[in-house]
Amino acid sequence: MSPLYPQTALAPGPDAACDLERLDDKLGRMQALWQQYGDCYRVPAVSRAADTYVINHPDWVRRVLVSNHRNYIKGVGIERVRVLLGNGLMASEGQRWRRQRRMLQPGFHKPRIAPFFDIWFRQAQELAGRWRLAAQRGEAVNVTAAASQTTLQAVLEALFSEDLARFEQDEGGNPFDLVSDESSRDLRFAVKFRALGRLVQAVAEQRRRERRFPPDLLSHCLQARDKSSGEPMPDKQLIDEILTLIVAGHETTAASLNWLWYLLASHPALYERVAAEARQAALSTAPDWKQLEALVWIPRAIKEALRLYPPGWLYTRRALGEDRFGDYRIPGGADVYICAYLLHRHPQFWDEPEAFRPERFAPEQEARRHGFAYIPFSAGPRHCIGESFAMAEMMIHLAVSAARLRPQPLAASGVELEAEVNLRPRQPLYLRFETVA
Repeated sequence: MSPLYPQTALAPGPDAACDLERLDDKLGRMQALWQQYGDCYRVPAVSRAADTYVINHPDWVRRVLVSNHRNYIKGVGIERVRVLLGNGLMASEGQRWRRQRRMLQPGFHKPRIAPFFDIWFRQAQELAGRWRLAAQRGEAVNVTAAASQTTLQAVLEALFSEDLARFEQDEGGNPFDLVSDESSRDLRFAVKFRALGRLVQAVAEQRRRERRFPPDLLSHCLQARDKSSGEPMPDKQLIDEILTLIVAGHETTAASLNWLWYLLASHPALYERVAAEARQAALSTAPDWKQLEALVWIPRAIKEALRLYPPGWLYTRRALGEDRFGDYRIPGGADVYICAYLLHRHPQFWDEPEAFRPERFAPEQEARRHGFAYIPFSAGPRHCIGESFAMAEMMIHLAVSAARLRPQPLAASGVELEAEVNLRPRQPLYLRFETVA
């Protein structure tokens, strides 16, 4: 019996021990256990003394991510993230994390993001132009590869602006292309990626010497100061944050665009709503925030794609002390999994949860829904710093492309999921487009 929660019991679950994170089909296993045991279940772990608890109810999600968040730190998998990204915002904890969050946050406020709209509009035009040429030749487009390449370029230009061309000249090509070209995130990749920190260090030093700070994210990081000490970011921290922004700003948005095109091609009638709005917007130059915020179907389609296929499909935490989820107690040291993929399909909070219905995100429907039934960008203090950045980039991409191109209908036969660090299709998505205007 728990001294803190004497009326609680351990959550139900299977008797057989397993390490969920090591399973080839951990999403499928978690879904099956959810159907068998409900919104909170316990899985004995093989390699740890503490059990793993999987929660799929928004009340308990709110408790872990918001109301009792100080009782939780990052959980399973975070050490692998640190090997790749160092101790940047995604992996850090405690006072270090709070300090870095305060320094980075202003760089992602809407007025600071707006100058990047020109970059994203130009890139969207270039990509739509390539797809139009493919359409005229009757060729299929590898949407997965194209989304990866364009989103990587988007975050690199937002980070380095004028210095990106210098990297390409000095290195004989874009040295960061390996992020898009190599899909594995193993130790071999981590070693090569971490080596790119030398380029970040070099350009940071050069900007300081020249007192040159163009309006990009690197300049924001260089000029940010800790409110308490007045000190800038140490160089090691600067490198970790920039490398984190490259990976986080590229991979999740690329996966989201991939799923968005898959869903729109599978639902031609809904695509026509999006395309009609794109044609009505008739963007001939980069939009501003007012124009983006006037859009209706484009952001709803993006939000619904993020509901069905959230790139960050699994959040892991570790309980520092004992806690309670309803009638169940969670011991200190336990691993807690929050599966956004399953939460976003909870039949108590979503009608026809498997259906692609962008109208779910009409304001009146959002107002009636539980605030923690939808967490594609997480929630609470560790809510994704780049949500506005990613949403604006995707809206501009879709507004430009949908006005000019129509994907040939794709039979909604489903795709095989790869639920690893991000939720991706196991095989690349190929689409054929028709020109519209």
